[in-house]
Amino acid sequence: MKIGIILLSHGSRLPDAQDVLGGLVEQIRSAGDFSHVTGASLQFNRPDLPAAVAETVSAGVDRLIVVPLFLYMGMHMKKDIPEIVEEERKKYPRVRIDLAGNIGADRKLAEILLDRIREVV
Repeated sequence: MKIGIILLSHGSRLPDAQDVLGGLVEQIRSAGDFSHVTGASLQFNRPDLPAAVAETVSAGVDRLIVVPLFLYMGMHMKKDIPEIVEEERKKYPRVRIDLAGNIGADRKLAEILLDRIREVV
């Protein structure tokens, strides 16, 4: 089974946002576990989620996992993103499209925050 991954960011008008997203995409891609890995933005940047889904489906995946880079269950996670994913499922019924959970209060994230705190202490 060919699995595609889309890392979905909020997006930003600042160029650094695309650089960070690109770095994360490259790290996931280099793990070598997935057939196709790309990034998308909900707002401001391209590709948006529908364009990234089209690109990933055209790469021949059987399953696609949308991974939102969102900390908490705000309106984008509760409403906007699930609605877009549902529309994409209708467009590509032969591809299983799943939406991963938000990042949340994960211990691994707390470890990163502690690292950042220690950098300035």
